[in-house]
Amino acid sequence: MPDNGTFVMTIPRSPYRCPPGPYERACVVADLLGRRSGVLSGGSGPGGPKVIVLDANDGIQAERETFTRAYEGIYADIIEYYPGAELEAVDSTNRVAMTNAGELQGDVLNIIPLHKAGKLAGKSGLTGDSRWASVDPLTYESTDPQFPGVHIIGDSQGTGQPKSGHMANSQAKVCVDAVVRLLRCDVVDSDERINSIRTNSAGYSPITYDKASWLTAVFGYNLASRKMELGLGSLGEGGNWSRDSFEKMFAWSDNLFADTFM
Repeated sequence: MPDNGTFVMTIPRSPYRCPPGPYERACVVADLLGRRSGVLSGGSGPGGPKVIVLDANDGIQAERETFTRAYEGIYADIIEYYPGAELEAVDSTNRVAMTNAGELQGDVLNIIPLHKAGKLAGKSGLTGDSRWASVDPLTYESTDPQFPGVHIIGDSQGTGQPKSGHMANSQAKVCVDAVVRLLRCDVVDSDERINSIRTNSAGYSPITYDKASWLTAVFGYNLASRKMELGLGSLGEGGNWSRDSFEKMFAWSDNLFADTFM
């Protein structure tokens, strides 16, 4: 791809894995192209590099304030963001994305397909007619009567919580606690337990090669709706990006990986 080339990427309809991920990708690609071409150092002009983001959703799905500021600020001459641009077909030979908003051609065409639960969940019937497996987030047990005692967390579950690694880690702790209680024939729906159930999707988002922002979303369990709801928790984002957050990003990921895999 030439330094002044065009990078076209698509974002599928939500839910998909890692809500801020595609928007981060647009930023880091724009940062790379902008530095290589000189656009970010004041050498902008006609024919510069472009990152075209075709989002099937009606707007940015995570850290909207942060990414809007980045797209309209430091990357205003590079990123072109199109909400509501749903992919209809792909011409891979000519690198053309055909959408309901028109046809876009690029030197690189990065297609992110529609997401669904893992193959095991789909082939076993756990997802039914949906893309995701329906579970009760009080225990993460399947709500399908054909699968009693089957618990599903992470990307494959269909509770409406973000599909992120941090969230999967958080769900695992709630799920294990429920399984242990069930094995002991204890109740899983005591007021104390319900009021203490919280899951968290937190992380850092690289905006440039050395600066990052952050986000956090805390969900609480609603017994009436049997759903995890953001209204019972909290939502926050950095809004700005900094080198300090970029450095903290690596410590956060090291801690998460250690807690998950060791």
